[in-house]
Amino acid sequence: MMKTLMTAMMTSTSEVMETMFYLPVEFQNEPAVLNGLDNFTPHTACELKFSGDVSGRVTLVIPKDLLSEMTENFMGESRDNLKEEHLFGTLTETLNMICGNALSRVDSKIPFELDIPDMIDALKLPGTRLFSLIKTTQSMMAMTISLD
Repeated sequence: MMKTLMTAMMTSTSEVMETMFYLPVEFQNEPAVLNGLDNFTPHTACELKFSGDVSGRVTLVIPKDLLSEMTENFMGESRDNLKEEHLFGTLTETLNMICGNALSRVDSKIPFELDIPDMIDALKLPGTRLFSLIKTTQSMMAMTISLD
């Protein structure tokens, strides 16, 4: 099930990033821990829990500069006019769109349900947790799926 979910998440991430934020993405082959990644701080993180045939959570970590660019593209506003709530709203909506799109692609007996995305402290993420790295034109973000 994990491989199916990850494939759906990768497809969905690519579609959402290109369609909603005009940013093509490329997935790195090997998962990595976030500790020691250059250009990855400061960053913002969000988590979304889901339930259905399987339950779990998806965590998305994005550098603040990339999140600002995404918010500019999404809202059509200049960076100078953006507030923290705009950035957080973009991040939570991004994760919501990615997860909703991905889970709709997975065959399940019990329909998946999504909780409300939560902002989390990226500094408190376990240093041993493996993330899939997603490269954009000028930055990198990271995503992980954990099953309960």
